[in-house]
Amino acid sequence: MTEENICPACGKPTAGYVPCPHCGADTRIKLNKKVVPILILIVFVVGIAFFGAHLATIRADTMSISSIDSWQNYASVWVSGIVTSGPQMDERGISFDIQDSSGGTMEIEIYVPPTTLKSQGLMPSVGDNVKAFGLLRVYVDGSITMRPSKLGEDKFTKENKFQLYRAEPVETNITNLLLNWHSSNSLRFKRVSLEGTIVGMRALSSAKIYTLRDSDNSTVDMYVHNGVVNAENGELDLKLLQTVRATVGASQYGNSPQLVLSSYDQIEVLESGAATPVPIESVDESMRGEFITTGGKIIFVLMSGETSSLEVEKYYLVIDNESNATTWMWNSVYQLLPDSTRELLKRGSDLQFTGKVSQSGELSIEFLLPPDYTIDNGTFEPDLIENVMSLEGENVGKVVAIEGTVTSVENVAAFDNKLPPNRLFTIQDNFGGNVKLLVTNTVYERILSPPVVGDKVNVVGTYFLLESNAVWITPGLPSDIVRVS
Repeated sequence: MTEENICPACGKPTAGYVPCPHCGADTRIKLNKKVVPILILIVFVVGIAFFGAHLATIRADTMSISSIDSWQNYASVWVSGIVTSGPQMDERGISFDIQDSSGGTMEIEIYVPPTTLKSQGLMPSVGDNVKAFGLLRVYVDGSITMRPSKLGEDKFTKENKFQLYRAEPVETNITNLLLNWHSSNSLRFKRVSLEGTIVGMRALSSAKIYTLRDSDNSTVDMYVHNGVVNAENGELDLKLLQTVRATVGASQYGNSPQLVLSSYDQIEVLESGAATPVPIESVDESMRGEFITTGGKIIFVLMSGETSSLEVEKYYLVIDNESNATTWMWNSVYQLLPDSTRELLKRGSDLQFTGKVSQSGELSIEFLLPPDYTIDNGTFEPDLIENVMSLEGENVGKVVAIEGTVTSVENVAAFDNKLPPNRLFTIQDNFGGNVKLLVTNTVYERILSPPVVGDKVNVVGTYFLLESNAVWITPGLPSDIVRVS
């Protein structure tokens, strides 16, 4: 078979047909086989050159957050925006929210130790601008999270995958901040520097909220996430009535501003104030709203529960005398106290503390945080009432001790029977007199071995008298009920 009868493209016999009956190539065109590798090499080199030129022109263009859709779940993109809340931290990393010019919002999670981020100057604060590249997660509810895989340079754009542009703080004060918030709102999500006096602190499960007050008596809350300690070398040691200067982010909680402190080195104590020392028996109506230092011997502690759960809500302390203004604290405050202090918050201990007299309602003193107190162990035993029938109207509210035998136990419904019931015990003393012992479910459910009918008990509680002249006693703590036999 002649070479002319072989297809130069597919190499099969053509029997002289044009085009090739097998592949359709024009058999009249001849291609030198030595040229083919050279042509392939030229095409390859040109392609590489064009690809390199394309890479050289790639830019890290950001995507509008509001345009991100569910089909982009697990896509890797660039975004930029202003930090609007956070950062929240633990030892593994941080998270914070951003908002871009489209109004879209998203959360950014960076799994790099906070100490590393802070040492590299990459710890964001509310008001700062960031640019980031990472993996998107788009959830069913429409929320969006980005997770930059790691810090460092993107090999294509040559830009850092996480860039932080620190905002310059705006000098202001609390009063102007509040006025601005409800007018132009130009300080929303800005970094601000201001001064204020710490007039209170409440604890959340994840943060502490400090209340700052200026000279015009305007107040604003300052949020400090518990995880900030993971980026610091020590604790934040702030005390009641200290005047501080802070550079913070003006974030938002509800419709009100909430300052966010993201680093302990952004707050400075200017001076420490002192509350007015007042004997607790001298606290009266003229001191409404004042900060005072007072105290005395604790003669009774009452654990008060939430109405819709068995959780403790408040602790009430009767100090020195039942006629004095009652001292109270939130359970969240109680839980922040050291174990050694909580063990001593009991009948007989001597307590000196700084608190605030109630602004309205029943005259009382709130035990405030940050704590400023001393407490020492002591003893106090209330009068033992051997014959409960001797209790009269003038004894109402008095802390007393009784001893007797449990003759009956009744259930008293709590929260529409959605919680374990309160318990109403009938105690008979040695003289045959009966007293009702009302034990709330908050206290009863914390008694390791509750008394039953036939048990002899010692009980400490406050006394009150019903219109039917029935004598009732209410214990304050599980330890106020002791089974004798």
